[in-house]
Order: sequence, then C-alpha cells, then structure tokens
Amino acid sequence: MFAIGHFAIGYLVGKASGNLLKVKLHLPLMFALSVLPDLDLLLQQFDDVLFMHRGPTHSIILLTVLMLPFLIKYRKQALPYYIVLLSHPLLGDYFAGGIELFWPLTQTWFGNFSIEIGTTVNAAVELALFAVATSLMVQAGDLQRLLKTDKYYLALLVALGAVAGPIISGLFRFESALPLALIPPSLFWAVLLSYSLFINLKSKQATSKHNSEFKHPG
Repeated sequence: MFAIGHFAIGYLVGKASGNLLKVKLHLPLMFALSVLPDLDLLLQQFDDVLFMHRGPTHSIILLTVLMLPFLIKYRKQALPYYIVLLSHPLLGDYFAGGIELFWPLTQTWFGNFSIEIGTTVNAAVELALFAVATSLMVQAGDLQRLLKTDKYYLALLVALGAVAGPIISGLFRFESALPLALIPPSLFWAVLLSYSLFINLKSKQATSKHNSEFKHPG
C-alpha cells in the first residue's frame, strides 16, 4: 500500500482510538507513524537482504519493542499512536501483499498475496480510503488543524517523504512508480504537508525573532 492508504487507515484508527481513550492526538505524529515502517525503503540501500521491503520493520514484534518505552512512560496517551503504527502492517500491507509479521521469531510471510501493490484493485481501495478519511477530516476540523502550528511539526518531514518518494520515482520510471489514479491524491498530500511545514517554520522564525528582539531591544 502507498502512503495514501496508510495515511487514511492511520487517521481512521487513530481518531477512533483517540476518541475512545479521550486522547487528543498530534496530527504530524499520527501521519508520520502511519508510514514509519516503510523506512526499510531507505535502509535497504545499506543492506537489501536484512531490510527487504515489508520485512523486519513491518514486524509487530519489533514495532512493539520500539514503542514499549513510550507506552510505559505515557501510558494511554501513547496507545493511539501505537495503534496507528500497527495499522501499517496489520491493516495496510497484510491485506495487500503480505509481511514478515513475526520477525525475528520467524521469517515466514503472512497476509493476502492476491492483491499486489500498484494494481487496479489496490489503487481503487486506496482511493476509497482517501475519500472517506479526507471527508471525515474536514467534518472533524482536523484538515484545518493540520494547517496550524504544532510542536511536533518536524514529523511532517517523514510523512512528506513517504508521499513524495513514489511521485519522484514515477518521474524517473523507477519500480515504485505510482498508479496514475493515485497521483492526484498524492499531490494533494504533498502540497498540504509542504504548506503545513512552511507555516510552522515561518511561525518558529517569527517567534525566534520576537524573543531575540525582546532580549536585545533596539
């Protein structure tokens, strides 16, 4: 599944679990965690055997170990983020190509292998998820919140990289090129995330300038 589908699933499960636990989520963190397991696409540049795509970084065992310190420290505040992170392998990639679900205990792949990434069926599912999640984001006011400042705004760089990567790959006709149907929603997210980053950076610069002037008045 591409970032479009992972963003949508991550938002839906994060929003639902956050409401249930009465935890207010930071959207930049939520979107970053929804695609974080795909970090293996970068790591495989160093070792393409260990970090094969959908391998160790998609293991629920490894992801749980990585989140355990945050779960212990922040308890229920971290639980929705943990659910968002697990949604990537369990709800996104499990049903579209399979994953190494229980690495390092076993390297056996689990999942649905009949739907491959980049197929018409895969694209249709991601488009449907995009439509549903985006509509709910607008209704809940979360799309508007994404265009406001957030202390975890740098996490948007992870989300932006995940959505921009396949677009760039498509320009150079690499293997991970996006299906044509997913280009419009990908551009939508690329522009939105870039603008959100710009707003946050501009706000931080303005704050720094104000603090500097306050400490050293002319």
